[in-house]
Amino acid sequence: MESKELIIVDVFCKECQIEMTLIEELEDFGLIEIIQDQGLKYIYTDHLPHLQKIIHFHNELNINKEGIEVVLNLLERLNQQTQKLKYFEAKLQLYENN
Repeated sequence: MESKELIIVDVFCKECQIEMTLIEELEDFGLIEIIQDQGLKYIYTDHLPHLQKIIHFHNELNINKEGIEVVLNLLERLNQQTQKLKYFEAKLQLYENN
């Protein structure tokens, strides 16, 4: 097993008061990654913000898995465009200062 920090899925589910079946469905759909080792299921702790965002979309906004996938893709594209915009703004600033 890798040296990244992991959390047991059962513990996460109890803390967040969600059903294990939801996590399994999200994994089956390809929205999250679950690591299995010695009969236990784990999630990387650095993936928790992503998972919590997905759970929020599902539980609070009632978005289905297909909709969550679309929303996540759109958010990623928006983030990429924002980064490009910042890059070009910085480049333009260099030309304006000369």
